[in-house]
Amino acid sequence: MNLTEIYINVFFENFFKELQEEYLLNEESDPALQELLKKADELVFEKFGIDPNDKVYFIAGSAALYLFPVLRDKLDLRSTVGDLDIVIPDPKYWKNAGLEGQTVYRPKEDKHIEAFIGWDPAKAGGDYAHVTVRSTSDILKDSFQSQGYWFMSLIDVFEYKMKLGRPKEKDILDLIKSFQEGNIADKLSLVRKLLSFYKKEETGLFTN
Repeated sequence: MNLTEIYINVFFENFFKELQEEYLLNEESDPALQELLKKADELVFEKFGIDPNDKVYFIAGSAALYLFPVLRDKLDLRSTVGDLDIVIPDPKYWKNAGLEGQTVYRPKEDKHIEAFIGWDPAKAGGDYAHVTVRSTSDILKDSFQSQGYWFMSLIDVFEYKMKLGRPKEKDILDLIKSFQEGNIADKLSLVRKLLSFYKKEETGLFTN
């Protein structure tokens, strides 16, 4: 990896951090995600005795992408939110819910919402068997809050999706691959696209 690639990698990561910390203050999330979160208030958070504002859980998988509908439109990502995976690592909350000793909770009232004690997609086997992710504690530490809920960081989401490679999320994968597997020109093109959306001033590196 040369110096320019290192710069782009750092820039890309910093871009997402800025997006998480600043832009979300004015962003309106996908209505389908809002509906799932509303259901989760009763089916998961109330049951486990968790205040959604407390950083003791994170929402994993693709959900964080649906906090950015304008960004998704700009990048032509057309997949829709399918489910809500909530990771609650502390066993005391599982005891609160009457689920001591269990590791997965699937509310009968909504099959699109699940809670897990840890985030380890490989345990599902099949297409997921090869997927490795960071530790649950590290992902929780780096999670970000939006609209009163804690979400897996965008960097963790993108790395997870890249390793997963499911056909139904081809749009997301194509975007990721254009950054991770492309040449310098491809990477600069994607960063320009993001910069254009975010209305940031381009630095000398991105000029011809």
